[in-house]
Amino acid sequence: MGFTKRAIACGKRNRYSRPVVTSHPRESAVFYRVPDDEYPTMVRASGFHLWDSSGKQYLDLSSGISATAGIGQGRPEIAEAMAAQARTLTFVHNSRVTNDQQELLAARLAGLAPEGVGRVMFTSGGSEANELSIRIARQYHLARGDWERTRIVTLSPSYHGATVGALSMTGRWDINRAYEPHLMDTVKVPAPVNFRGPFAGLEGESLAERAAEALDSAIEATGPHTVSAVMVEPVSPSAGMAVPPASYWQKVRDICDRYGILLITDEIVTGAGRTGEFLAMDHFGVVADLSNLAKGLSGGYVPLGATLVKTRIVEEIAVQSRRLAEVHTFSGAPISCAVGVAVLDVIVREGLMEQAAKRGAFLRSLLEDELGDLPFVGEIRGIGLMQMVEYVRSRDSREKFPPESDVAASLSSAMYERGVVLNTLGSQSALVGDCTVFFPALTIGETDLEQGVRVLREVLEDQHGRW
Repeated sequence: MGFTKRAIACGKRNRYSRPVVTSHPRESAVFYRVPDDEYPTMVRASGFHLWDSSGKQYLDLSSGISATAGIGQGRPEIAEAMAAQARTLTFVHNSRVTNDQQELLAARLAGLAPEGVGRVMFTSGGSEANELSIRIARQYHLARGDWERTRIVTLSPSYHGATVGALSMTGRWDINRAYEPHLMDTVKVPAPVNFRGPFAGLEGESLAERAAEALDSAIEATGPHTVSAVMVEPVSPSAGMAVPPASYWQKVRDICDRYGILLITDEIVTGAGRTGEFLAMDHFGVVADLSNLAKGLSGGYVPLGATLVKTRIVEEIAVQSRRLAEVHTFSGAPISCAVGVAVLDVIVREGLMEQAAKRGAFLRSLLEDELGDLPFVGEIRGIGLMQMVEYVRSRDSREKFPPESDVAASLSSAMYERGVVLNTLGSQSALVGDCTVFFPALTIGETDLEQGVRVLREVLEDQHGRW
């Protein structure tokens, strides 16, 4: 099924802002995210290109639509690592035993982590990793006798996953409101976004101070003795890819230390080299107590998540004979860990972290040169190979386009129609508008980025008159 002009013009569009084909309906037993929509079928991938069932080829600038396929698809060395492990030891639950691949991947991750971060626990993905880090924090405080420390503070907007615990920590009302009766009570603090909102127009130290003061005040109002952890994304797509001043994260670290609160970083998107460092927090010289990885850690080849933990936290839990009994079935699974090791081999051997920094700078310059003169481009921002273009009705007022303009869906559909997988996301947050998000593979070439940005400009010029 291909993306026909009729389908793009007449087909349904949904909140996920992807093209939907309705010209060739088919029966399916799949419970889709949007149940009454039709989904095109992707059948093959190589590197950063995809092919659908009609044979149409797409340049993928989204790493598999979710910033996951970071080293490119179809790599034979990853397939061989999976097959070799499947022939040797397929599965063993790690509640009573360990396995060589779990040990090897943990050691490799500890070697790439900042000093003092020496232990790793595995999960099946990012939502699980974020929830696991909350349980670890709880066990740490219990080991220290701090029974009252139960509250979690997060930023808004933010996104931490799809399970109930991860949704509870997510700072996006458009997602959370349907599930509110089932969610934990967490404390939300404004993210350091300066394009709109309470910190609009602030820069550098002024922004860092005001945003950190908001966090400090929220903790004080909650009761510092009741707060277990602060969970943050170093750079958040939900917050419009705004990059906080480096001093902001140091202030957050200082606040946590002053109150005895653990700092947890959600590096699900930013980790594994995407920003040009192994962890995005490395750019800011701040070491979190727990750091969560997924997505790029496995390159999309298997479900895999990991929580990197400061050694002192594990030692505190161990000395009081506490334990993390609630392990996931696939925690430390041999095949998943074997893939993780192989992916890290590729990232290090091919210098993909350094390449992400260089390609990210190239992409940023390209976006500014090619799109910066368009009057409806409000701001271009990001870090490494995660860059974002936000659209506005007016640069002076920074006013968002109204929902009925259908900016996100129309841009995404038009890009797909032209053979480029590049999504534009709509946002119901007052702080963030319609944004095109670039999450290309770390292996992307400059000519491919040039092609994608050129097509985006063509689409923008064509679509703007319809908004």
